[in-house]
Amino acid sequence: MRHPSKSPVTLRATLIGILLIPFNSYWILHLSYIWDSNRPTSLALLFNVLFTLLVLIGFSSILRRIRPTLAFTQAELLTIYAMLCQASVFAGRDMLQVLVPLMGNGFWYATTENEWAQLFHQHLPEWLVVGKQEVLRGFYEGESTFYLQAHISAWLLPTLIWVGFCLVIGVTMLCLNVLLRKQWQEHERLTYPIAQLPYEITRAASNIGNLKTAPHLFFNRRMMAVGLSIAAVLNLLYSLHQIDPVFPTIPLYHSFRIAEKPWSAMNNPGFRISFFPFAVGVGFLIPLDLGFSCWFFHLFWHFERIIGESFGWRGAIGFPKEMAQIRGVWLALFLWTLWMGRAHVRVVLQTVFVGGFCLGVSPRAPRPNGHGNPPATNDEGEALRYRTASIGVLVGFILILAFCLKAGMSLWFAILFFVLYFAMSVTITRIRAELGPPAHDLYNAGPDLLLTDALGTRRIGNRNLSVMSLFFWLNHLSYRAHPMPHQLEGLKLAHQTRFNPTHLLCVLAIAIFVGALSAAWGHLHLSYEVGLEQARSWYARAAFNRLAGWLYNPSETSIAGMLYTAGGFVFATGLLLLRWRFIQWPLHPVGYVVSSWWTFTGLWFPLLISWTVKRILLSTGGVRLYRRSIPFFIGLVIGDVIVASIISILGLIFDFRVVYLSW
Repeated sequence: MRHPSKSPVTLRATLIGILLIPFNSYWILHLSYIWDSNRPTSLALLFNVLFTLLVLIGFSSILRRIRPTLAFTQAELLTIYAMLCQASVFAGRDMLQVLVPLMGNGFWYATTENEWAQLFHQHLPEWLVVGKQEVLRGFYEGESTFYLQAHISAWLLPTLIWVGFCLVIGVTMLCLNVLLRKQWQEHERLTYPIAQLPYEITRAASNIGNLKTAPHLFFNRRMMAVGLSIAAVLNLLYSLHQIDPVFPTIPLYHSFRIAEKPWSAMNNPGFRISFFPFAVGVGFLIPLDLGFSCWFFHLFWHFERIIGESFGWRGAIGFPKEMAQIRGVWLALFLWTLWMGRAHVRVVLQTVFVGGFCLGVSPRAPRPNGHGNPPATNDEGEALRYRTASIGVLVGFILILAFCLKAGMSLWFAILFFVLYFAMSVTITRIRAELGPPAHDLYNAGPDLLLTDALGTRRIGNRNLSVMSLFFWLNHLSYRAHPMPHQLEGLKLAHQTRFNPTHLLCVLAIAIFVGALSAAWGHLHLSYEVGLEQARSWYARAAFNRLAGWLYNPSETSIAGMLYTAGGFVFATGLLLLRWRFIQWPLHPVGYVVSSWWTFTGLWFPLLISWTVKRILLSTGGVRLYRRSIPFFIGLVIGDVIVASIISILGLIFDFRVVYLSW
């Protein structure tokens, strides 16, 4: 037994997680795909999963009254939470909701005028796409059903192949997280802010009934009840007013549409003043310097746009060219992460290679140190041995490359693309583990545009560009819903509460498969009912419109794009060095990289509010007053989540729609 002192993941928790995943995926699809509402996977803390966790806690309290042994343990609650988080990101706005339409977009929208058939149809593998017009008609126009033999037969093979690809990607990330966890959790002691809320909630729930601990639980504090009530009332009034304008409301946001130049440069992505209790509560829990950096840099991005418009740079050279800068910033953060963890990287390499391959020593056997004392094995207690995890990463990467080669992509280009993709994934995971921003909106900052800028589309070639467009769901939108950070937060919770992390890896792999499959099914089911063109179709042609542009007008290396990327890299490196040199330096490049685009238009002002309140509390009452205030802000989060979730579920049942622009 790898973890004799750690409690196993129970079969009950695993089965409950599996049963909840399809309902959870269907809920997400209805909210973000059909309604374009709530944006349940746009924020780092998934409100749909948090609501499900609260419902399970309430159900557990009932079971405790009937028979205490039937109540859920903290480990069971967190297992279900981790499984639902993992499934949600695949069902979310930036992944399967883009992948499923990608299988048919290149054929349905092909016309004589755009010449897509001549441009790239020959480069799209038949086993990854659906090209029959009679099958696609119902998918795009609706008023049909997926459950016809012709429809199921056409979609079955490509869907199962893509679900298998999701599983390979997810398991590869799980193995990477095993290699990263100890350095970030135990050596650098990163705080994992997003994981702390479910941890505290489940810890409180599992201790209910213990007279010694119950008085100290934030569930029993008046401050939390006040915060919950305020958020619930505000959200309820807002929701009822949208259902029927006769109900009074308190405006929670105001969007500004500015006509005068140069201020009109702020219209893209937009400028809003908002007050969303959920965002205020989450903002209070993140580090003070990150809260400041997020709202400050969001305004700084607008300042750059205004300067660019004032001097004519925005039209002439694209200044500030946000996405090119962001590519440079995340590259700097990735290299800085490697540098900070270089000692751990050496330990991992020694454990993988020196421990067995070179010395013939089993990695399970402790090796003597210079004083004759055998040190503990470096990977002792991990979910997998470092050698096993490394082999998992290697095998996963080889399978991904084989998939790309089979699809027609060149080996050299596939290696570059996925090395950059996993580097970006590690960076996002580090951002979440260290600082926990409420969102990480890295729009258009992925490997596709980085490679086309660096190499030029002519050098990449038509077939590589065409196959890369089928990975549009992995790299285009914003990386807001990303599986790897949720996996690491699950491992953090497993080690923190001492339940078996090896078992958790297994159930997370199950959650990936069930989540991707149920999301694909839900998308097909809903699309044949309502039609993609009647729902959220704004991105439907984006991948192939872009591809057609590349093929019509081949380009060389973009010098301007690479200069902006280099500028972002230098700027981020400078901020990191200043933080390393001056402990009190308030600006963090993470704030710059996450705050540039649309999601933060609704978050910057709530973060300004929470940062101001937190700064005042720490200045006047110190850490003690800050900790006493935490229940109030947790109450804001929970109250907002409960009302928004109940209203959205009632909307599904009674067919009314409420749009929450905060998400």
